Amino acid sequence: MMLGPTTMKGLSLRILKAVEKRGEVSLAEAIQLATPCHGSHVDQYPLALLIEDDYLGLTIHHNPPTGAEEMREFSLATMLHMFSLPKNEDGVIHYLGIRSSGGIKPENERVFLKAKGALYLDEHRKKFWDRLWSFLLGFSAGLLAAIAAAWVKGQLKLP
Repeated sequence: MMLGPTTMKGLSLRILKAVEKRGEVSLAEAIQLATPCHGSHVDQYPLALLIEDDYLGLTIHHNPPTGAEEMREFSLATMLHMFSLPKNEDGVIHYLGIRSSGGIKPENERVFLKAKGALYLDEHRKKFWDRLWSFLLGFSAGLLAAIAAAWVKGQLKLP
């Protein structure tokens, strides 16, 4: 499912804005932006979806394991979560039957804003200001109409 201008909410939007504000963040920081609600890979879905849908870029290339090509988001969320887990005494991370002893350090990798993400945030801001101005103009028009009606009623002394 593609995220779109009307569907992105909450955590995904917060992650996107945080990356935009700083230009780029370390992968470790991006992983920590997720609120740990589940304590599993599920917490990393917002970041994984932003990366898979090309709103954000990542300096490492993610290749899902053979047979999981149709589950890229699951695979990426799992990989991201594994970066947040401590290694055992042998320097290995175990999660969901996956064993990782890789040498990638999330603090050395970067997450950055891509064109699609920048365009989304521009559109999001534009819609915010359009809604705010519409509200203010509508409120002002209603207030002026009420004042004009009261003035006319007071001038004409209608019952």
